[in-house]
Amino acid sequence: MTKIKAIIFDCFGVLLADVLRVKADELAATHPDAAENFHAVLRAGDRGIIAPQEVAEQVGNILGISTEEVLTMSREGEVKNLALIAEIPKLRSRYKVAMLSNINGRAWLDDRFGDGELDRLFDVVVASGDVGMIKPEPGIYELTAERLGVAPGECVMIDDLLKFTEGAKAVGMQAIQFHTTAQALSELETVLEK
Repeated sequence: MTKIKAIIFDCFGVLLADVLRVKADELAATHPDAAENFHAVLRAGDRGIIAPQEVAEQVGNILGISTEEVLTMSREGEVKNLALIAEIPKLRSRYKVAMLSNINGRAWLDDRFGDGELDRLFDVVVASGDVGMIKPEPGIYELTAERLGVAPGECVMIDDLLKFTEGAKAVGMQAIQFHTTAQALSELETVLEK
């Protein structure tokens, strides 16, 4: 088995809570068509096809709330996973570390982290909207590995969504589906010991 040289973290659902996707999932129980439209809007924003303001407007229309309420909900609903973030500098001392996120662009990630925090934590940050690809497209995983200077098989991806861990595996990466910080770190330790 290939030795792991790089760890790739998803942002939303792993390093930050993602309130909009939680709302879309909740909506699916009562209004599946509206939920699918909601997810489609989020995917279009992640790909950079529509601007963040337009995402907020369309989500507001779906939920029956104002654009400003969507922006406030999104901002206030994102909470850093401080326990996991605290582990990243330790990991970075031995491995290359990246963030790979489906989001409109790097600027939106910089807004969510402190001044220069992303550069202190990660060797590479890939935002889908900046590269025109989204997870689980193979190219975005391969691009992230390339920017890290390693082969996909030398990477482990940590993501909360099964389809995204499966996408990582499809290009030869190892992958951990995030459920809790303790679970993810335990599985990561096992992968890194191999």
